[in-house]
Amino acid sequence: MRIRHLTAAANVDPDGFLIDPLLVRHGILVAGRIAALAGPIDPQTHLNLAFAEHHLDDCLVAEALVEGALLVRQADRFATAAARPAAYCDYGRVDTAARRSAWQQVRAAHPAKHQ
Repeated sequence: MRIRHLTAAANVDPDGFLIDPLLVRHGILVAGRIAALAGPIDPQTHLNLAFAEHHLDDCLVAEALVEGALLVRQADRFATAAARPAAYCDYGRVDTAARRSAWQQVRAAHPAKHQ
C-alpha cells in the first residue's frame, strides 16, 4: 500500500500549481479512485526546505477530496500538481523518531479513536 499526496481539482491553478498547499491530504488509491483519506499534510515536514523527503512535488489531482472520487486524467496518466517554490520555508530539522513516538503514545492511550 502506498500513501499518496492528493488534492482536489479546485485547488489547482491553470499552471498546475497548488493554490493552497495546506489543503493537500494523504490518501490511498484503488483503481483510480480515492479509497481512503487521512488528515491534511503537516507544513513542518511537507513544506520544509530542510526536509525534502516529503515535498509536494507530485500531488495527484482528484475530482474532489472525498472517498470514491475519481482521479483526474491527462492523456494516458493521472494529473499532478506541485507546490510553488515560494510555498516552502526553512522550518529546520525534523526529528521524525520523536514525532513517531509521540504519535504512537497517543494511539496507545486512545485506541478506539484510531481504528
